[in-house]
Amino acid sequence: MANLPFNLDKILGEPDNLIPTDKDRKSKPGYIPEFAPDDLRKEMEELGIDGVEDLDELEEKNMEGYNNLGLVPPEGAGTYASPILIPSRMDSRVVGYNDPTTHALFWFTIQNDNNTYYIKDLGLFFKMLHIPDEEAAAHH
Repeated sequence: MANLPFNLDKILGEPDNLIPTDKDRKSKPGYIPEFAPDDLRKEMEELGIDGVEDLDELEEKNMEGYNNLGLVPPEGAGTYASPILIPSRMDSRVVGYNDPTTHALFWFTIQNDNNTYYIKDLGLFFKMLHIPDEEAAAHH
């Protein structure tokens, strides 16, 4: 440590070099809504996401890993009866996919309108899993 005036280095001691992360600062446990499918819960657990608050934070920061990680749907998902669910608190969400033939990247916008979207290039159905924003609702 540098020599600080007035013997402050002796008072302050050695630095621990530990900077708390947002996870360390959490004051309450994460929350996953009851309506969230089991496969979404499992995926969030594997990513180290404790609750929808973490999902929001990643979505808002557009962090690398959140958008680049990709969504691997559960076995059998993508049919009209069992569409691939895209979680979001937003009213709309842009979703990207690689064309299996050309490997080109394409995008489509999914809305929180309770519709099921069919992507012909993939032969799969998608639907938004809207996660209510309880904090915003509490302010109204």
